Amino acid sequence: MDYNYERYKMSNYDLTRFDGPAAGEEMIDFKLTKLDGKEISLSDYKDKWLVLETGSLTCPMFVKNINPLRDVKAKHPDVEFLVIYVREAHPGSRRGPTQDLEQKIALASEMKDSFGEHREILVDGIDGAMHQAYGALPNMVYVVNPDGKVIYRCDWAFAKRIDKVLQNRDTLHTEEHVRIVGATPWVTVPVCLKGGWDALWDLAKAMPFIAWAHLKQDIGILFGKPAIHPADQAKYNAD
Repeated sequence: MDYNYERYKMSNYDLTRFDGPAAGEEMIDFKLTKLDGKEISLSDYKDKWLVLETGSLTCPMFVKNINPLRDVKAKHPDVEFLVIYVREAHPGSRRGPTQDLEQKIALASEMKDSFGEHREILVDGIDGAMHQAYGALPNMVYVVNPDGKVIYRCDWAFAKRIDKVLQNRDTLHTEEHVRIVGATPWVTVPVCLKGGWDALWDLAKAMPFIAWAHLKQDIGILFGKPAIHPADQAKYNAD
């Protein structure tokens, strides 16, 4: 399966997997590109609290977070909030999959201007190396402490959850999944139209499959994953 897919379908994503560092594990370092074209590494932010959120111009789940996270950012001035620009969630005839890094940076800049993004934006490589290593979902979030250790990650980013984690930073947070209904129509429609009418149509066609995939994921989590072992929490506290 091509990383930069031409058209969206639910099979582009595997909700049963969440690759990448879990709570209590070390952040994986990657080189990324700033909007001015300069290269920077995640390790350059060491000694800071980090909130990493993945997104793109055509991702409604990401765009819905921009304004709510403005307030969260203001509440936690010691935290560096970063957007990692990944592949287009809903490509189409207007804006398709990126062909090179220059085009990807241009789309990231357009996203910043179109939606008033207030955080620093770092662009992943055209092959999505960082995105795939961290889980490959369109709108994930990671919270990393100044030692470079993940204390929280989630398959979908929501401002209230991020705020809650930042208010309780001495604990490893292991709720990696959140049930979603989706972004509101007044966000979904204009964001998907950035990709094109065909992008919106692809999403509409996929809705039954999306609902079923999320329901199976919710049921699996409900009956499945244990919380972090107390020994692991004690090790984190000792570190």
